[in-house]
Amino acid sequence: MSRKTERIGRSGEFLTASVLSLISDTVSVIPHGSHADILFEWEDKIYKCQVKTKSKIGTHDKNWRFDFRRGSHTKQRRYDAGYIDIYALVCLKYKTICFYPFTCHIMQTTISDKIMKNLCSLESFETAMGEIKTSAI
Repeated sequence: MSRKTERIGRSGEFLTASVLSLISDTVSVIPHGSHADILFEWEDKIYKCQVKTKSKIGTHDKNWRFDFRRGSHTKQRRYDAGYIDIYALVCLKYKTICFYPFTCHIMQTTISDKIMKNLCSLESFETAMGEIKTSAI
């Protein structure tokens, strides 16, 4: 991974940690090599967050496409259940985050530029955590 790519990824992690710190007193950015990028506490439970960061919009369809797989240098490209609880899909251009509950079935998602531009990161977090709580019942 190039230094620029690593820097983009790190900036997404720190932006996500900043947003999570608005709703949690416990937020930790984890060193590279772990399954999760961030650990945070919400409603007395610890959650694992994987951050996916984009700095540029797709050239063909003008949407933000996020791949949920692990990096290409790993043998196991999918995240297994229990490794992470939630994704943070970061758009550096607008400094917005779309939170997305973990599911091992989905490999990627696409978010329109209009939605990403007008997204409220905290509302997205609340929605995703509501889905996680509902599926846990």
